[in-house]
Amino acid sequence: MRRALATLAALLVASPALAQDMTTDAPAGSPTDTATPAPSEPASTLIGPTTEWQLCNETSYVLRLSSAFLRGGRMVAKGWDEALPGTCITQITPVDSPRFLFAESATLHLGGVREWKGETKLCVEDEDFESDATEDCRLANRTTRGYFAVRPGEPVTTLVEPNDYGPFKAVIAAQQRLLRDAGYDVSRIDGLTGRKTSATIRSFRKDAGLEATVDGEPLLRAMMEAARTRRDTVGLEICNEGTRAVWSAVATRNDGQWRSRGWWRAEPGACARPLDVPLTGTEAHVFAVQKGEDGEADRRLRTASATPAQFCIAESRFDARGNEFCADKGYGIGSFRPVPTDAPGARMRLTDSDFAEENPLGLR
Repeated sequence: MRRALATLAALLVASPALAQDMTTDAPAGSPTDTATPAPSEPASTLIGPTTEWQLCNETSYVLRLSSAFLRGGRMVAKGWDEALPGTCITQITPVDSPRFLFAESATLHLGGVREWKGETKLCVEDEDFESDATEDCRLANRTTRGYFAVRPGEPVTTLVEPNDYGPFKAVIAAQQRLLRDAGYDVSRIDGLTGRKTSATIRSFRKDAGLEATVDGEPLLRAMMEAARTRRDTVGLEICNEGTRAVWSAVATRNDGQWRSRGWWRAEPGACARPLDVPLTGTEAHVFAVQKGEDGEADRRLRTASATPAQFCIAESRFDARGNEFCADKGYGIGSFRPVPTDAPGARMRLTDSDFAEENPLGLR
C-alpha cells in the first residue's frame, strides 16, 4: 500500500508548463472502510487476469484522479474520477500491470490547485479524456501532467496531506475547508469537531435551507456547491475576446513582498482565472501575451501608464519572488497593467486592440 503525499503550495493552472509542486511518499497506512466504486473498466479493454486497485482520498480536498495502466495492451491514461474526502474509488486493472496516478484538487477550492504527482509526463484534457502514452500531446492539442509510479499489484494507494488526517478526520477537515471556501469564518483546518466547527456547520445548514439532520455526502455536496458559487464571485477572471490564444501572468503583493506567476491560457472566447482569492489588498497586476500565428510575432498587453509597473517573467511557467534584479535571477521583465482591487472580484475582457507588437529587444 502506498500513501502519496503532496506539499500544499498553490499551483498555476492551464499554463505551458505549470509551477512545480513536490510529491513524496509517506509510510503505508489503512484505507477507509467506506469505498465508492468507480465505473468498472470494460472487460474487453483489459488483457489477462484482473484485480481491484483502490484509490483512497484521506485529504481535506475534493480530488479528481487520473490513472494510467495497460488497457488493450497499450498504456492508456484516463480521467477524471471524483474522490470525495474519506472515500475510495475502485479501478479494475490487469494483475501486475505498471500503474501510474495523478491527482489534483477540485477547482471549487480557493487558493490554487494542489497536485499529487510525479515525473512521468502523460497527456490530459480538462474534461473527461483517454490518451495513449505514445501520442504527441501538442499535436493532439493536449497539455501534460506528471504522474507518479505505483508498485504493480499494490491493492491500495492512499492520497494524504502532511497533517495525515486519516479517513475519518479527513471528512471533518474537508467540511472545515469547504466552509472556509464558502466564506465562513474557519480559523483552523484540523479535522477535529470542536464547538466552533459544530456551530458553523449548524449555521451553514440554516443558511442553505437544509434540515438539521442532513449529514454525510449530502451535506458535503451542499458545501461544495456553496464553495463553487463563492469562487465565481472572487478573484480575477481574464476573458479572451480576441482572435488568438492569450497567455496571462499576474503579480500580487503579500506581506510587503511582490510575487509574479504565470502562465494561464485562454483560447478565443474562453476565460482563465489566475487569481481565485479576494482581490482586496492584493495590489494585483496583469501581464499578457497574444500568441502569433503562422510565423507572426507575439503581441503584448498594452500598459495603462507611461511608467508601468515591472515584474519578473519567464518563457515557461514561473513563480518569482520580488520585483528587483530579475535579470540576475534569470528572469525577463514584463510591464504589467494594474487591476482594480476595490472589490473582491473583477473580470478583465481582452480584445485584439488591447495588444501591441512587442519590442524586438524584449523577451521572446
